[in-house]
Amino acid sequence: MQWSWSLGRLFGIDTRVHASFVLVLLWAVLSSYDGGPAAIAYGLAFLLAVFASVVAHEFGHALTARSFGISTRQILLLPIGGVAQIEGAHMPPREEFMVAVAGPIVSLLLAGAFFGLAALTGDLTPHHFLGALAWANLGLGVFNLLPAFPMDGGRVFRALLSARMGPLRATEIAATVGKLAAFGLGAYAIASGRTMMTLVAIFLYFAATGEANLAARRFGRGPADPALWRSMSGFPRRGGPDRRGR
Repeated sequence: MQWSWSLGRLFGIDTRVHASFVLVLLWAVLSSYDGGPAAIAYGLAFLLAVFASVVAHEFGHALTARSFGISTRQILLLPIGGVAQIEGAHMPPREEFMVAVAGPIVSLLLAGAFFGLAALTGDLTPHHFLGALAWANLGLGVFNLLPAFPMDGGRVFRALLSARMGPLRATEIAATVGKLAAFGLGAYAIASGRTMMTLVAIFLYFAATGEANLAARRFGRGPADPALWRSMSGFPRRGGPDRRGR
């Protein structure tokens, strides 16, 4: 909290941005500096529009959780995405499935809306502001549906497994798949020189490890590495093996 600033309360939920977000704004300015003030303004506007879409994605999680009587402590914006820090204990599989899939659905709906608006201008390519925003939301929705725990798709995968084998074993399997996906994503990112994607891969690996250790702690096996069980995960953070937080 001391390294973040409040953006206000929406739907009764505190929305904050981490101080490291300043680095993203600086990157946006530097990357468009050669184009002059107009290019800088365009880059900043697009960046803010994308992160507004991320906030909408996280509210999809938070408001769906609220429909099940589960509150959200805050939504935190980070340079690599957002985290909805959802309170409460372990969710039943059906509830976790619904909460996990809600964020990508919001992103896909936004993508459809922006594609529709872009079609009115006759330009659906990423070179047009609306087209670029549509493609960004489509990418956000599809990427988060990948079964790489603890991303949303991994949460959906874990929820489906939990209904058959219980939360501990389901988390172990989902976390293993998530770490393998992180290795694959990291290898691709390094080979293609994508720095941000490399950071996401590292984040996913430690988040999956932390979630597995946290599940072991909650359900009776002690964590393999006590230092890792506190690591932040993606969509919700719920004080248990289930979340972010996004």
